[in-house]
Amino acid sequence: MADAVGIVCHPRIDIGGAPVMEARRRLEQRGFRVWTYCATAEERPGALEGELNGTRLIVSIGGDGTLLWTAQQAAAAHIPVLGINAGRLGFLTQVQLGEEGSALDRWAAGDFSLQRRALLEARVDDRVFLALNDVTVHKGIEINLIRIEAFVDGQSAGRFDADGVIVSTPTGSTGYALSLGGPIVHPDVRAIVFMPLNPHSLFNRPIVLPEQSHIALRLPSASAILTCDGQQTYALRPGAEVRVAAPGLQVDLVQFSGGRNFFELLRRKLRWGLPLTDGDE
Repeated sequence: MADAVGIVCHPRIDIGGAPVMEARRRLEQRGFRVWTYCATAEERPGALEGELNGTRLIVSIGGDGTLLWTAQQAAAAHIPVLGINAGRLGFLTQVQLGEEGSALDRWAAGDFSLQRRALLEARVDDRVFLALNDVTVHKGIEINLIRIEAFVDGQSAGRFDADGVIVSTPTGSTGYALSLGGPIVHPDVRAIVFMPLNPHSLFNRPIVLPEQSHIALRLPSASAILTCDGQQTYALRPGAEVRVAAPGLQVDLVQFSGGRNFFELLRRKLRWGLPLTDGDE
């Protein structure tokens, strides 16, 4: 059987439309078997298991959310992901919609590199969740603060009266964590960011931990919600404990030389490092 390439699309992307058909045509001309799939955030990891055997690459066409979902599927199978941005921000995708043909030609010719991105694993009860961006324990729609007890490598790290806590990868440091005042972490740094969500305190700040840290989040009295990458959710009862770690699972993102580097993305997408202007420039 020929090697395969998968194309995962956001639901609003027409599988029969020009971008997808052009990608399929170029790949099939090179002898690849091509399969397609429309992803939704509600689908569980493992949805692609029947397609992954013999797959050398998964192309994600959509926004960052589509790439996050695809990465969760691809990581365990050690299949690289090529992100093509058809969304608004597209911080995780180097290729824009309309450039997919040339990008696939470069990939097929071996003119690319792979960038490692670590995933987090969250365990609670008998459930296991994966996240490329972040794991969040939050109070949901409740008005009152909740108390969360945090432990790092078995040592008490603190008790937080807050809306919740977020544990982020470097990849996720430019997502939800950034909007909460967290640090920007270069994707090549092997670290985990821990931060409380809206703590009732003047002094609780984010902390950067080694990637090999094991974090436990306990709910002594309140219920809460576990959310991974803003997609998978799980209701937490009082007394629940969520264990978060980076177990060595990673996804490789396809990168091309000459593309936008990390600092250019920060400038273009987030306006980081741009000078003040008086409106005349």
